[in-house]
Amino acid sequence: MTGLTFSKLAVWALLLGSEPYLLAQTIPRNEDLRVLRGIAIESQYHEMLYSSLLKQAAEQSAKRLARLEAIQSQADFTKWQDVNRHEFLRLIGDLPHDRTPLNPRTVGEVGRDGYTIRKVIFESLPEFYVTANLYVPTTGRGPFPAILSLCGHSENGKAYDAYQRLDIGLAKRGYVVLAYDPIGQGERVQYWDFIHHCNLLQNPDNQHAMAGIQAYLLGHSVARYFIWDGVRAIDYVTSLPEVDTARIGVTGSSGGGTLATYVGMLDPRVKVASIVTFITSIPRKIEARTQDGDGDPEQDIPALLAAGIDHTEFVGMIAPRPVLIGAATQDFFPIAGTRQTFKEAQKLYRKIGYPDRIRMVEFDHPHMYSKPLREATYVWFDRWLKKINGNEAHEPPITVEKDATLECTSTGQVVTSLGGMRLYDFNVATAARLLDDLHRQRSHPGFRSGLVRKIAERRGSQSGLAEASAQELGESKVDDLVIKKFLLTNEPGIVVPTCLIYLQAAIGGAKLPAIVYLRDRSAENDAELLTYLARQGRIVAVADVRGFGETKSSQNVTDARIDYFDPRDGTDADYTYASFFIGRPLLGMRVRDARGVVEFLRGRTAVDARRISVMGRGWAGLVALFTAACEPDVSSVAVEGVLASYAEVAQAETYELPVSLLLPNVLLDFDLEDVLASLAPRPLLLLNPLDAKTKTMSREQAARAMASALDAYRAAGAGEGFEARVAPFEKDVNADLVNWALRR
Repeated sequence: MTGLTFSKLAVWALLLGSEPYLLAQTIPRNEDLRVLRGIAIESQYHEMLYSSLLKQAAEQSAKRLARLEAIQSQADFTKWQDVNRHEFLRLIGDLPHDRTPLNPRTVGEVGRDGYTIRKVIFESLPEFYVTANLYVPTTGRGPFPAILSLCGHSENGKAYDAYQRLDIGLAKRGYVVLAYDPIGQGERVQYWDFIHHCNLLQNPDNQHAMAGIQAYLLGHSVARYFIWDGVRAIDYVTSLPEVDTARIGVTGSSGGGTLATYVGMLDPRVKVASIVTFITSIPRKIEARTQDGDGDPEQDIPALLAAGIDHTEFVGMIAPRPVLIGAATQDFFPIAGTRQTFKEAQKLYRKIGYPDRIRMVEFDHPHMYSKPLREATYVWFDRWLKKINGNEAHEPPITVEKDATLECTSTGQVVTSLGGMRLYDFNVATAARLLDDLHRQRSHPGFRSGLVRKIAERRGSQSGLAEASAQELGESKVDDLVIKKFLLTNEPGIVVPTCLIYLQAAIGGAKLPAIVYLRDRSAENDAELLTYLARQGRIVAVADVRGFGETKSSQNVTDARIDYFDPRDGTDADYTYASFFIGRPLLGMRVRDARGVVEFLRGRTAVDARRISVMGRGWAGLVALFTAACEPDVSSVAVEGVLASYAEVAQAETYELPVSLLLPNVLLDFDLEDVLASLAPRPLLLLNPLDAKTKTMSREQAARAMASALDAYRAAGAGEGFEARVAPFEKDVNADLVNWALRR
């Protein structure tokens, strides 16, 4: 046991007029408030979130497989493909509709033995510059078949060693090859430090994630821009006199394999594909996600599996065109998933009468576009684009170029040579349009009344909240306090460890007000605050929503430099991307857990069901806000250190919003200011709201961010019920929370 410092208790006592005897009371240690401590199956609960995600993915996969098995005719197959394409395009926000001028120009040429490299720049969208290398054979007779060579997540894009070897190897075999820098890589860095003249986000995955997580808020995926680059690259290639437009192939590894898949399944001009070190299955990817902790929003498309689309459907949308699947047995794209998908796709190709048009090759090495995989690609393209049947090909000795030799811009970067548009610019334009629409929606009389339904939809709520079952695990006493420990369950396989803290002497008389305190990520309990509130006659329920506190997973990403709660790349973020696939965002799941705690308290005979408050800090604070919005019987809510605006994140060039704190497509329907406004006239305390960088707002920022919520409270005649302020750093925030709670 430990006691509060005299100075802190004295402040609270003076503030609240507490009785002096409270200063002498002890408080529980944080360990005393742990629910799972000593339980034989404690480790099971550490992995319950992980296990639940896998279970839900498996259930959705079973439904997906039933759709696949139902294909019995060509008509069934065509309908299945059409539905999948329609759903995929809907989920990514569709592709741009206008093929604007490419404005291609050749800015240099490098002559080599048997081929020439043209340095090309074109615009996939107006002023969205694509830097590319076109490899053209100088021997043989054209027009030649052409290959779109799509790069994986290499920092130097098209200049990466393995990709150069592939491109040169194909050119020497008589193929025109177009390789270009993907968005955020090579010469197309999207986030540039103009002061220090360097890449602001070194890892290409972070270049993608910064724009991609932002796009989640806006109702689309950055995949649409990656795909459009590929579609327009084919537009360029097919305009060349050296190219036979009837013989177009596509290949890529890793992130390039992703794009080769997407472009192949959406552009019928692609006649054959070689997809390397990408194809697996979504459930297997979820299972092995900690092996590849980087965020890849162009791959992690919300509700994809929920819509019945997995990698088999990807390959099936290319069918009956020939597809080679190249795999590495030591890949972080799990080989078990690759084999499963190949088996399913192979069965599909047999059903539609083209069993020879799909093949899989695998080699025992880590994630890479290795020489054996490149040689398998040569054989595959020769077979289907040149009608040359052979079992092997040998890559000749190849000398790769230095990065600078292949650069198309004068400075080595589009952003400093040509300027133009970036993904951030597209996101900001989309955000401006959505926020204008949202502003108009707010004037509609039904906007606020329909908000709870919209929140439920964005949370991925699949059914009504079941009554929480409660398993009591034990009881202990600390002086005048009783601590009861429970495991609450309102969803199969998920428990919410919950402690009830209350004064023994207060039970049996009038019903008591209650406070649901949602712990933030760590296992710390704020024991001083919680026991003080209990001694003031509150029943305090301390709860860990899934993945926080005692239910934090024991797994972590393999890179020791990445924290478990890293906003984009940590394990919590990984579980969030997995939750997006199944259409149930992790934030929404956590809100469900918190609502179960509220429901549990309502059923306690000692609790005044009309006076249940919700309190949370940090990441749990946002859970508390959404919980109160979805539970109209919650009497009041207090939060500290929570994000104030999704719109601000959507308009910021860089931000630190953890991906687990967002709901995909949210700005199509509402922002956090609407959630705050929806709580009127219930008392609301908002301390230290955070900006897009997760820094405490200034008073001026907070006033702007909270203006519409304050207006809603004033309109409801409860202007004084909304308290939003920025506390000075030296001020004890707990005192604010205590003062607020004891006035409820």
